[in-house]
Amino acid sequence: MFNQIESFYRNGLSGSEISTLRMKHGFNELSGSRRKNGIFHFFAVLGEPMIFLLLSIGIVYFFIGDSGEAILLLCSVVVIITITIYQETRTENALNALKNLASPRTNVIRDGVVKRVDGRILLPGDIIILNEGDRIPADSKILLSNHLTVDESLLTGESAVVLKDKGDFIFSGSLAVSGNAIGIVENIGDKTEIGKIGKTIGEEKTEKTILEKEVRVLVRRIFFLAVILCLALASYFGIWQGEWMKGILSGLTLAIALVPEELPLVLTIFFAFGAFRLSQKKVLTRKSSIIETLGAATVLCTDKTGTITQNKMTIKCLTSENGESFYLDNDSEVPERFYDLIRYGNFASKKDPFDPMEKAFLKMADSYPEKFLHSEGNSIKEYPLSSGFFSMTQVWQKGGSEDYIVASKGAPEAISILCGMDTIRTNEILEAAKKFANAGYRVLAVAKGIFRGDELPQSQNEFAFEWVGLVGFEDPIRDSIPEAVRMAEEAGIKVIMITGDSGETAKSIARQIGLESPDIVITGKELKEMDDSLLKEKILRANVFSRVTPEDKWRIVRALRAQGEIVAMTGDGVNDAPALKAAHIGVAMGERGTDVAREASDVVLLDDSFSSILDAVSEGRKIYDNIKKALAYIIGVHIPIVGASFLPVFFHWPSMILSAVHIVFLELVIDPTCTLVFEKEESEKDLLKRKPRDISVPLLNKNLFIISFLQGLLSLFAVISVYWIVIVRDGFNQNQKASTAAFVTLVFSNLLLILINRNWTETVWESFRKKNRALPYVVVGTLIVLLSSLYVPWLQTLFHFVPMGLVDLLICFSVSFFSVIWFEIGKLLFRNKN
Repeated sequence: MFNQIESFYRNGLSGSEISTLRMKHGFNELSGSRRKNGIFHFFAVLGEPMIFLLLSIGIVYFFIGDSGEAILLLCSVVVIITITIYQETRTENALNALKNLASPRTNVIRDGVVKRVDGRILLPGDIIILNEGDRIPADSKILLSNHLTVDESLLTGESAVVLKDKGDFIFSGSLAVSGNAIGIVENIGDKTEIGKIGKTIGEEKTEKTILEKEVRVLVRRIFFLAVILCLALASYFGIWQGEWMKGILSGLTLAIALVPEELPLVLTIFFAFGAFRLSQKKVLTRKSSIIETLGAATVLCTDKTGTITQNKMTIKCLTSENGESFYLDNDSEVPERFYDLIRYGNFASKKDPFDPMEKAFLKMADSYPEKFLHSEGNSIKEYPLSSGFFSMTQVWQKGGSEDYIVASKGAPEAISILCGMDTIRTNEILEAAKKFANAGYRVLAVAKGIFRGDELPQSQNEFAFEWVGLVGFEDPIRDSIPEAVRMAEEAGIKVIMITGDSGETAKSIARQIGLESPDIVITGKELKEMDDSLLKEKILRANVFSRVTPEDKWRIVRALRAQGEIVAMTGDGVNDAPALKAAHIGVAMGERGTDVAREASDVVLLDDSFSSILDAVSEGRKIYDNIKKALAYIIGVHIPIVGASFLPVFFHWPSMILSAVHIVFLELVIDPTCTLVFEKEESEKDLLKRKPRDISVPLLNKNLFIISFLQGLLSLFAVISVYWIVIVRDGFNQNQKASTAAFVTLVFSNLLLILINRNWTETVWESFRKKNRALPYVVVGTLIVLLSSLYVPWLQTLFHFVPMGLVDLLICFSVSFFSVIWFEIGKLLFRNKN
């Protein structure tokens, strides 16, 4: 074949040409896929508003002289940056490993020598040699074709192979299914069809996640509230007492105490640990915060080929020469009258096939080796497919026999011609083939013959063939898909299948996986006839879209978003990339997917398992639930801290309840509590039986704020009550003991708030049955430090505490307990009412 191309192509590019072209064109890679270094990640994280807020608060603490709190906050910033960079670097390393595995190697002619090289170094003008099974590395023009067929489904979504002749174009990312060819590279990198799509999606702006937007609004509101209170407090001291400096410092301290500086750490830790857990389930998140958005998804748009289906063929139905049909399931035993159909279909295939349908014949034949295996014979000649005649014939000879076995398979109309059938019989066959096609099957016809002679004919048409029958092939759905679809719909997520295949094939798959209304199909042609307003009206009525183009997929996603849906889109091909980018959550396939699809996505499924998406949805919902619990806790514990710090100042009480060192201690408890205890909390029982959350309801909604405020207010009341109980009981000269008792009460309230907020539907006693690996460490560690501060002399001095007796400790605990018991009673009443 090499010698058949024109002489000026036989040497390929020379070394000097390669150097010149490299400087002009660069490498055969997508610009969007270049690796980001650690400095890029560092400044990207540093630019996050919440990180900036923490740094600002830390600097303010330095200015007001509270270096302990400042150091604590700056350490939190370091932890956040470290965790985020680690997760993003880990994700990028995994994606680059996938990319390197997927990078095609190819045979190229350079300086007159055929070399096997990485597709990345190809240049325009390179002469490449393609064989069966090769991934096409660059957009190329065919110079010579030996019946090359190409699978372009990653580009078009259409699973049928395409025959390519001399002069045709073949595109990067496509797969050579059969035959071979020599081509000349025309375009590489961003100038390929894949590259153009990749460049387009790269220019589309990436949005913040829903939760990130909510947190930004929440922080802005709290900031404005803090500023107002800061000014009010400063004015109070300045105007009424003439102490402006004291007023400014008190106002700043109050503002800082109000700002939930734990929230960014909570978000970062929750998302990072969630991303880690999903990575163990072979779900890779390119941006960890996207997990929460998946938890809010209301629509899941999925590609068919390779996502719902396995992208491989199996024999599903057989029709014998007399028109009798037999349908196979997993346990079917093929009746003997259909043996010839399998035998000659296998003889018409290669011994070591790459074509999916030939593999299906071989797999079926291997189930009956004594009847069908052709290892005893030798393949003498192959008559391949041609552009005008879609059938291929293999000639075999068994040892010791002068007869040749001839077997052919191909399109029913081509095989009927080989068998010399009349019009009536041909129409019957075509009608039977149409029924198979309407059921979603790919159809091949099989013919057999015997040849006796010394010289084989030049054309397969010269053999005397007999009709054997029809074979229907199915690209089977993944075993987990029907259950995953059922679970998605139970979770309130609408599943929409979008495919480039025919409407009948799409209907068949939709029925098999259990989609609602599988017979309502909107085709690409119908989509093009709809304007945007009509599409918005009809978009939620159909669950199946067929014969769609990449632009159609993009329009479908945009129409769903316009209807207020939170859209997740799965896909593996270049044709899916614009829709992946346009969706709230783009989910790409890791095993089969293209670099463009992965670059456009937010989530990559390393095992291409559709059901893994539900793991991500569950994780997203769990994270959102636990963030709400952590937020309720954060608000609840800040109220008594703020009140206990400033009420004594306002009302000139005998002593302060909290000093700076006490607040630092409480912050050391709050941070690990939020980031460990609530992060480790198990999912609620009904997590995947709820409807997706309403994104119009903010994270800090009215109910959450009221409950958290009441928890905090009653905890503050408990602290103040214990303070005055000791003052009244023991006298105003026991200020230090009163402050100690108030602080102990605050710590007990803190721990009880953790326990009651673990679950908002189950009581504390019911929650204890659920494992939480962090809870014992936090509770025990807090109590050890608390008791040490009460009874270890040098810690007593540091905290300005005095030892407390057992009765005093019981009073502190009892008052704290009664300040939270109302919430436990409310859980029971609300549950009984429901």
